[in-house]
Amino acid sequence: MKKHFIIAAVGANITGIVAQVSKEIYAAGCNFGDASMTFLGNHFTLMILVTSEKTDAYEDLKTRCDTLRRESDLSVTVFKLAETETAEVAAPVPNYEIRVKGQDRMGIVYRTSQLLASLRINIIEMETAVEYSKDDPLPVFTMRSAVIVPETVNREMLRKELEALAENIYDTVSLTPVPDTTREISKKEGGR
Repeated sequence: MKKHFIIAAVGANITGIVAQVSKEIYAAGCNFGDASMTFLGNHFTLMILVTSEKTDAYEDLKTRCDTLRRESDLSVTVFKLAETETAEVAAPVPNYEIRVKGQDRMGIVYRTSQLLASLRINIIEMETAVEYSKDDPLPVFTMRSAVIVPETVNREMLRKELEALAENIYDTVSLTPVPDTTREISKKEGGR
């Protein structure tokens, strides 16, 4: 039976981090699956879903990650997923994108995510950044969230809630529908 794990790694920006981690995944007899890699500050971060059919895969991965931690400037952790968490299903597809932009201040992510949670809107992806400019002494905060807005949520009411939030946090907040690419693909395939 296939086992699933998540490997999280954070390290200084050094060339070869991906090669180091993927070498150990391969050596442990595991398959590299979904992954997210990005810079946060001056650190490189990785989140990788890996799979294996080996019975001792977790112990092998853990040992290899412990070695990586000792021999490099990486903080590496392996998470063993329960079988109930690993049913092979398609990733959720967002239907809206929310963008926030304005002066950097505390609480923007909290207030935005709290509003979305209160409306049962699921955040699928979120990216934030603080941008500095030599022309403006105040840093600018930007956030992009891909979300799933349930059919039960009134879109006009959601827009008004986001406008009220924007006024409250002195930022610009936008809500944009995401094109349904799966529908477009099936139309193209059906036309052949």
